[in-house]
Amino acid sequence: MASVVAEYLEAARAKGFTEVRLIHGRGIGVQRKIVQAVLARHPVVAGFADAPPERGGAGATIVRLRPI
Repeated sequence: MASVVAEYLEAARAKGFTEVRLIHGRGIGVQRKIVQAVLARHPVVAGFADAPPERGGAGATIVRLRPI
């Protein structure tokens, strides 16, 4: 899954996106931890946080991407 997240981030940045939302579901938090671990060390990520309730809450992560 880590490679899928990394590929998605690279593709989004290449298309000029400055923000993306990754939906990982709520569950017990395993997928969320994996996704956020990738985000914490990926060079194109400027920052990330849990989505607000109207955008998925704890079931999604909002990611700010560094400009090209």
